[in-house]
Amino acid sequence: MHTGDGSEGTVGAQDASAHAVADLPNDELGAAAEGLFTYLCPRALLVCNKSDRDRSGWDFVVDLPLPDGILDQRQKTTCHVQLKATKSVGTGHVQLRLSAADLLAKSPLPALIVVFRMKPDGTPIRGYLVHLLGAPLEKLLRRLRHEQYIGNRNINRQSISFDYRRLGDAFDVTPEGLRAAIERACGPDPAAYSSEKISQLADLGYGEDRIVGDILFSAESDEQLARVVLGMDPLKPMAMRTFDNRFGMPVPYDHDMLNAVEEIMLSPPSGGGCEVVVTGPPLTPPATFKAEMFFAPPFDARLRMLIRHPDFSFMFHEREADFETKAVFGQAGRSLEDLVMLLRALTNLASGDGAIVISGDDGRFGPIKLPVAMKLSGPDVDELPTLYRIATDWRKLLELAGVRSKASIGIYDLWDSRWVQLAAELLLRPDPAARFAFDTDEVRGDGGPMTAVYFNSAQLGVDGISYGVEIELAPIARDRRVYSSVSFKPIDVRPMVSDIDEYMEELASRYDHPLMIHPDNLREVDPEQLEIPGTAA
Repeated sequence: MHTGDGSEGTVGAQDASAHAVADLPNDELGAAAEGLFTYLCPRALLVCNKSDRDRSGWDFVVDLPLPDGILDQRQKTTCHVQLKATKSVGTGHVQLRLSAADLLAKSPLPALIVVFRMKPDGTPIRGYLVHLLGAPLEKLLRRLRHEQYIGNRNINRQSISFDYRRLGDAFDVTPEGLRAAIERACGPDPAAYSSEKISQLADLGYGEDRIVGDILFSAESDEQLARVVLGMDPLKPMAMRTFDNRFGMPVPYDHDMLNAVEEIMLSPPSGGGCEVVVTGPPLTPPATFKAEMFFAPPFDARLRMLIRHPDFSFMFHEREADFETKAVFGQAGRSLEDLVMLLRALTNLASGDGAIVISGDDGRFGPIKLPVAMKLSGPDVDELPTLYRIATDWRKLLELAGVRSKASIGIYDLWDSRWVQLAAELLLRPDPAARFAFDTDEVRGDGGPMTAVYFNSAQLGVDGISYGVEIELAPIARDRRVYSSVSFKPIDVRPMVSDIDEYMEELASRYDHPLMIHPDNLREVDPEQLEIPGTAA
């Protein structure tokens, strides 16, 4: 138990027969405060256990009464209390040994400094409770980091002061006043308190630059250096020193994880948002994207800017741009709209007539058009127009069916979409490349034209449609028993049905066509095996 004003108390030199003490010495004032605390706690239904040794950082361990509630869910609230006494003529500050404050505050339990302001004769005037959480805890942690920063680890001889009037919660020196102040500090939920305390102990004083360092590395060229600082290529350290940076005071930091680092990807500061437009040959629609700009330091007096989008990046030099994609042809899924826009951009760039136009999304600068430095290269580049057509066809089919796409689609999913491609041919093309043919061994015809209805479903991811197409067939000249398709007429498009046979029956009854072509009876053959009829024989 300590007093906080640092002044030496003296016994009033009055008549030897006087029984009242006018001015208690510091030790006796502290003993009076300790007696006062142990007097108040039982009357406030608080259990206070005195620390046997003053090296724990606290004088008392105080238990609050168990709350009312479900027996198996109640939690006891326990706190550590450091007791201080100060005379009414003091400065408003109390001091603790820095080592004791360190031990007091580092526990996940509530850490409280209870200050009794007293008259010189030990009569209590007012109580204050300084709660080592928030600003007081931050002050302590800042001081500890400062001592570490200047190389002083012997904190037993150092002290720290707290302004109890500014930082403390004042209370009446009564059992009710003491208990209310402690309850306000500890809160109703011990688990939530401990979580918040641990979080503050770990995070107070840190910013985004929590770990900083000095790195030695080598770049083969200015271009490679630009790619490294823009986060396009990894930085490969030759030597590295790291520091834990708290309250702006870095101290050496050593960790096995950092010692094992072989590559580091830098995150350059953002230069703001922009709009990117990728144009293609004349009369082809452009692709538009929202992206972010990053600038490389002008270490060789050349302007370099990176435009980054989740799927691609552009590296702008002064008069041209290089385009790179990031695993576009992998298994990653995208929304249908994003996939269509990405394939449109890639198709425009692969055409050889592509250009990139950028402008600030807040009007900071106008459109800047730059040609692409080289023609797009990479896997499946020659197939980009086909992939783009499949994606846009599927979007049109879903629109016809009244389906809003919810699927996540990868580019390679488009290659496994033969039923989607067939549906697009039959429903979207005025002269479909698809052909249907069958012989009349099972279906008797009169040698004239015949009408049938083909029905099926097509699906990509969780999106799907069902459709029906009326097909006019005519016998081929070579063999009148063999019929081949002449024309197609879409008659129905809807969200995918759950029962294809029920769908067949509905179409058959609606259009009164006796001949229905079930998808299970369809067999794919090479186009050369089908003879397109001329005039019916």
